[in-house]
Amino acid sequence: MENQKTIILLSLHHSRVLSEFREELLAAGAGRGVLVTMEQAEIEPYIGLIEIGMGDVPFALLPRMPNLKWLQLWSAGADFLQRFPEAKALPFQLTITTGIHPQQLAEHLFAMLLSWNRRLSDAFAARRRREWLFISDRKLAALNGKTMLILGYGAIGRTIARIAQSFGMKVIGVRRNPAANAGGSEALRIEPAANLHALLPEADHVVNILPFTAETHHCFGAAEFGLMKPGALYINIGRGATTDEAALIEALRSKQIAGALLDVVETEPLPADSPLWNFDNVMLTGHFAGCHPEYSRMAMDIALENLGRYNRGEPLKNTVDKAKGY
Repeated sequence: MENQKTIILLSLHHSRVLSEFREELLAAGAGRGVLVTMEQAEIEPYIGLIEIGMGDVPFALLPRMPNLKWLQLWSAGADFLQRFPEAKALPFQLTITTGIHPQQLAEHLFAMLLSWNRRLSDAFAARRRREWLFISDRKLAALNGKTMLILGYGAIGRTIARIAQSFGMKVIGVRRNPAANAGGSEALRIEPAANLHALLPEADHVVNILPFTAETHHCFGAAEFGLMKPGALYINIGRGATTDEAALIEALRSKQIAGALLDVVETEPLPADSPLWNFDNVMLTGHFAGCHPEYSRMAMDIALENLGRYNRGEPLKNTVDKAKGY
């Protein structure tokens, strides 16, 4: 790589790097070298040559990359901007993998919700005890006729809404600008975020898929939990830091809400001493709702399409306004 003028850095865990990625990037890279590593010691010798970063580039190194022009994340969000705010002022373009998450996130959400309603965790535990567990009608729940409130209504929200409506649910989408509606044409209510407090008492299920930005940090807290129905569920498959976790714990402890289905929490992995481990009315999964068996391939396809656009001087897809964080 000594003779290369600039480099494309692909930083991913080895389990996410497919064998063909290096050759694909070399073929599409317009003469740029390709460095595949997450190790800082291996990046250091080339830090001044990196023009393009892809994947989970060590974010603390970004201010030391004077020639970085574009960073393609492997995720749907740009959370790192809140941990490394100095990156917001750097001149590189930032893009994400918008578009490859809706289906698996929706499937994960309904897997959790159906498991909760049908008490499947109790049935699984009984099976391990070799116990034939009969659960009576009134201890079960149904989706039909319930109202789902979706916070951060966009492409993912539309997929969730479509499935919810197929179960006979009423859906209300909440977004900053309802008029934009991300191209959606579905027949449901789209409300401005300013109306959230008025909408919360209507909801049986509150689904949080908000991105984590300076504006959304702890945006769902004690006031919001206090407006929810006592029988309502809080579901977060977005970003943990959008929820005031202390307020959530108090809402669960006081039975202000019926329970919480969480794929994300503020500190991950969830600390062993977190009270969330102890609640019977909490379902936890380890931030894998967005995972997909073909995720790496789909993400690389977006990266390669953007690399073609970059080489031709065309606008990139899925750009992020670094100042806003989304």
